[in-house]
Amino acid sequence: MSDKLIVTVDSQIAALVPRFLANRAVDVGKIRAALAGADFETIRGSGRGMKGAGGGYGFPEISRLGTALEEGARQRNAAAITVLVASLEEYLGRIEVKYG
Repeated sequence: MSDKLIVTVDSQIAALVPRFLANRAVDVGKIRAALAGADFETIRGSGRGMKGAGGGYGFPEISRLGTALEEGARQRNAAAITVLVASLEEYLGRIEVKYG
């Protein structure tokens, strides 16, 4: 079994995908910094953005994690957010994009 997760994305948005994914990697650091400062509003905003954009780019898992991050921030649940941001980082490290 491979460590990579193959995600097939519409070839019409191929030029946009690398930046989208790079921005999600930036979000990982932003969320961790916000968590360290108990800035749940920043985390909620990041989660909301991922929730809205992930599926449109072909990454429903990013939408799912964004939804969970947004809810974790609403509940001010630092433990859940810590697990979710680690899951996001792991997911980003494992995906391999194919264009179809």
